[in-house]
Amino acid sequence: MWGHEAALRAVDGVAFSRWGAGPDEPVEFCVQVDDLVWTLRFPMSAQGLKGTYGEELRRSGAVVLRAAMFDDGWYEGSERQERDAQRCCAKLLWDRGTTPWMQPLVDALEGIRTYETYWLNQVKDVRSVGATDSYLHGTGRNLWSVLANWKGSPLRYHGQFDWVIREARKAFPNLIGNIEFDRGLPYLFRPGATDPAEGLLPNRAADGLLTGLLHLTAVAGARPGSLVAFDEVENQLHPHAIRTLIAAMRQQADERELTIVLTTHSPVVLNQFRDEPEQVYVLGHGVAALDVPAPMTALHTEEWIAQAKLGSLYERLAFGAPELGGDV
Repeated sequence: MWGHEAALRAVDGVAFSRWGAGPDEPVEFCVQVDDLVWTLRFPMSAQGLKGTYGEELRRSGAVVLRAAMFDDGWYEGSERQERDAQRCCAKLLWDRGTTPWMQPLVDALEGIRTYETYWLNQVKDVRSVGATDSYLHGTGRNLWSVLANWKGSPLRYHGQFDWVIREARKAFPNLIGNIEFDRGLPYLFRPGATDPAEGLLPNRAADGLLTGLLHLTAVAGARPGSLVAFDEVENQLHPHAIRTLIAAMRQQADERELTIVLTTHSPVVLNQFRDEPEQVYVLGHGVAALDVPAPMTALHTEEWIAQAKLGSLYERLAFGAPELGGDV
């Protein structure tokens, strides 16, 4: 597949929309780093991208480049140029090597990593791994390659393997003691194991344990100062594991200035933010005057928020509730 439309289809572009937006309303994606603001505007329909997207790059408020939706060209200042089928306009400008001031924006974009649905079937069905990868792919398919690499080079990777194992033991105290690699295959050992024959291949491991290892590896491999996002972080996990993993994520976020974004339907996850309601954003809030999503503190007073744990309020349909019919 080639081109912008094919690229968007590859990442489930049909579902690429904004909550509450009309069926033909463009979807806007904006990244701001210091005085640089890069904006993409996607003309969407129920079938997906319906034409060439728009793009704009501003520096200190001044327009550096712009391209209108449905236009095959773009402008750098007043000079019109043809679009590239594979690269956005900002990438074309960056690739010339004449705009070093774009470096902070490039670093921020390259550091963004999102994790949605892990390919657990590939994580389990491992045949042989090479210790070559340094961070987790969005599907998680290279988990064992990353961990083998980190385990073999602890100084280069700052003890990231040891951190993953240490936090995994806290989250899954009865399931994991260590991971060893033998002839290209990973073996998982329970706590207290002393016989190499006790090692289990990943296809014998619980889905929850594998999911926890994937979450921890994703966070440990993130660049300092970068953004990492997890969709429905609670999937496959016991409440104890959820609480422990979020605590580990907080530690890494504080120590390495990470921004970690979690989407969730879990009361257990929400309860971990009782003391930080300003960090909880609600999609389906139904308040026309507020952005979507909106912070909890913009929707309710401190007294209202303090009445119960956020997870309990969510369970009671006090916020983020579906539109129920009159007979429910």
